[in-house]
Formats: sequence, C-alpha cells, structure tokens
Amino acid sequence: MNLQALGTALDALGIEPRVVALGARDEQCWCVLPDADGVWEVYWLERGQKNHLVRLPSEDAACELLLGKLAYSELVAGRLRRV
Repeated sequence: MNLQALGTALDALGIEPRVVALGARDEQCWCVLPDADGVWEVYWLERGQKNHLVRLPSEDAACELLLGKLAYSELVAGRLRRV
C-alpha cells in the first residue's frame, strides 16, 4: 500500500480528510511520511509534538498501520461505513 492507496481507502471508509496528512506534517492530524533517515513515521501532530509516534521500515507498513488504527477508531465509535 502507498499513500495514494491509503487516501482512497480512508475516503471509502468515510474518514474525514482533515484528520490525515499524507506525506506531510499538519497540526492536529495523523501524519504519515518518511523521516530524513528514510524510516517512515506515523504520529498525531499537536503543538509541534509527535504523539503516538511509530517508526516503520516501509511506506507499506506505515500506511497499513494508519489504516488499521483509523478503521478501528471508526468501528469503535460506530461510524464505520460499509464498503
């Protein structure tokens, strides 16, 4: 999975685009992007701080982690759309 496929999957699940920054950093968003050392990072950015940071070896692993995390959150909240 890559960032484009992740964006498509999140849209299909009804996850608001404003809560995700794909390949970028944005305040009060889940961010998924490579660090300067090439390791992929997934984290919630708030007040310039990386919260819930997970570092992964590939774009595929990072995208799958974020998709799973957000799909689970929507499922628990009862907002997950059927695909």
